[in-house]
Amino acid sequence: MKKSIFFHAVSLMLIGAMIFSFAACGKKADEKKAVPAASETVEETPEANYTISPAHTEASDPANWEIQWDIIADGEVVESYDRKDKISFGLPKDYTVHEGITTFRGNNYRNDAAYGTASVKEGKFEILWTNQTSSLGSWSGVGWTGQPLIVRWDDETKKVMNLYEEKQNKKGLVEAICSSLDGHLYFYDIEDGSKTRDAINVGMTFKGTGTLDPRGYPIMYIGSGIAGGGKDQRMFAVSLIDGSILYEQSGSDPQTFRSWPAFDSSPIIDAETDTLIWPGEMGILYTLKLNTKYDKKAGTISIDPEPLAKVRYQTSKSRTGNYWLGFEDSCVIVDRYLYISENGGMFFCIDLDTMELVWAQDTADDSNSTPVFEWGEDGNGYIYTAPSLHWTAVGGKGTVNAYKLNAVTGEIEWQVPYDCYTFPSLSGGMQGSPVLGRKGTDLEGVVIYPVAFCPGQSNGKLVALDTKTGDTVWEYAMPYYTWSSPVAVYTKKGKSYICVGDSEGNLALLDGKTGNVLDSINLGSNMEASPSVFEDTLVIGTRGCQIYGIKLK
Repeated sequence: MKKSIFFHAVSLMLIGAMIFSFAACGKKADEKKAVPAASETVEETPEANYTISPAHTEASDPANWEIQWDIIADGEVVESYDRKDKISFGLPKDYTVHEGITTFRGNNYRNDAAYGTASVKEGKFEILWTNQTSSLGSWSGVGWTGQPLIVRWDDETKKVMNLYEEKQNKKGLVEAICSSLDGHLYFYDIEDGSKTRDAINVGMTFKGTGTLDPRGYPIMYIGSGIAGGGKDQRMFAVSLIDGSILYEQSGSDPQTFRSWPAFDSSPIIDAETDTLIWPGEMGILYTLKLNTKYDKKAGTISIDPEPLAKVRYQTSKSRTGNYWLGFEDSCVIVDRYLYISENGGMFFCIDLDTMELVWAQDTADDSNSTPVFEWGEDGNGYIYTAPSLHWTAVGGKGTVNAYKLNAVTGEIEWQVPYDCYTFPSLSGGMQGSPVLGRKGTDLEGVVIYPVAFCPGQSNGKLVALDTKTGDTVWEYAMPYYTWSSPVAVYTKKGKSYICVGDSEGNLALLDGKTGNVLDSINLGSNMEASPSVFEDTLVIGTRGCQIYGIKLK
C-alpha cells in the first residue's frame, strides 16, 4: 500500500498537532450449502434467486481508457482462456460454513463485518479486555485495514488445532484472530481476551486482513504489506493446526507492469473448485488451484498450489507515470464475476471463467476502499464504491465522489461529491469501506461512507445516503478523521447501531437510523484498522499496540 503507514508516520511528524501522533509501542446463486445460522438472527428479506450477465455499454467500454488487458496462462500471454472448473459464488450466507467473520467485510459481497445480532439495551460501550501487541521496526500496533477475524470453531476442528487444552475443551469457543504490523498473528477468546494458543510470528508486516478457508479447514491466508526478514512481500497460507507456513509466494512477479509486490487485499476462496483468488498491489490478479488435502481425523492438512490464469493490465492513466496501478482493496465476487477498484481510479468487472475484462468505469482517483454489492428490488445488481483523494488534489485540496454503479453495465447510477483535503502519504477522501444496511432492518435502503479530512484539515464525517437516490439521510461530524471502516450492529428486532473509530482513539456508538451519538470512549491512539463484531462483542486493534474486546450493552 503506497500510502504506507511508514510514510504515514513521517507525515504525522511533518503536520504535527494539526493531525495527531499515535502512541509508541452459470449456476443459480443459492445452490451452495447453507451456513449455520446465528443463535439470534434478524428476520431479513430473503435475496431473490437473481442471475447476472454483465456487458459493457458505450459509457463503460474498456477501450475508452485504452486498457491493455493481458491474460497469462502457463507463463505466457494467451489470446483466450476457458477455466476448466467453472467459478460460481452464491449468496453471502452461503460463502462459508463457519459462524463468524472470516474475511474482510465478511463474505463475497463484502457487505457485513458483524455476525448475528446484539442485545443492546443501554446504548453503551464496556471495555471487556485489552491485550498488548508490539512493533516491527517502525511499524507498531494494528494498521489499515487490520480487521480481526472472529470464528466459532466446531468441536472436531478444535481438537486437531494447537489450542490450549482448556480452550479445546471450552464449549462454544469463539476465537478472534488478529494480524499485526509487528508480523504476528494473535489468538484470543473474545469472552475474556485470554490467549487461546501461542501467537504465530511470521516476521513480516501485515497491513491487510486475512481470510479463513470457507470450507471449515484450519487454514488462514494473509498477505504482507512490507518486506522483511530478507524477503520481499508475499502471500502466505498458514496452518492453524500447528502454525506452520503451508505455502508462500512472492509478489515480485517478472510479468508485472509495477514493481511493488505487496498483498494488502483480503483473498477469496471458491470452495467448490478449490480455487484461491487474490488481487495484488503489483497489478496482477492471481487464481491458483490449491489442491487441498485435509484429514480431520489424522489432524493433517496440506496444499500444493498450481497457477491457473492471471491477468495484468495497463491504462491510459498508468502509462503517463502519474498514476499507479495495482489492487489494494478486496474484491467482490457475484457468481463468476469479480468487481474491484484499482489505484489509478478505474473500476473493473472481470469474468473469472475467461479472465476477460467485461467493463470498466472511471471513478477518478486512487481507490483503496473495498466496494460492496447488493441486489436491487428491480433484480439488477449494484456496487457502492468511493476513492481517496490523491491524484486529483490541487494544493492539497480536491473533490471525491461516493458512487453507485450498475453492476451489469458499469454505468454510474449516482455520484455524490465531497470536498476534502489530503496530505503527502496521508490521504483524504474514502479509505474506509462503506456500510450497506441489512435488509429487514431500520438501516435498509441506506449506505454509509466515511470521509477523511472533510470538511477541515483534521476532521471527517460519516455520511448516510439513500441507496436509490444518493440523497443524504444523516451526517455525523467527526472531530477527527478516520481510515477505519464503520460497522453496523443489529438487534434481533432490526434496530441498527453504527460503531466507528477515529485517528485520536475515539470509538463512537451511533443510532443507525438517525446518526445521533449514544456513547463514545477513547482507546488511546489511532484506530486505523477496522473492527469486526460477533453478536454483542466488538474487537479492534489500534496503532498504540493494543487490541480491545468491547461489549455493546
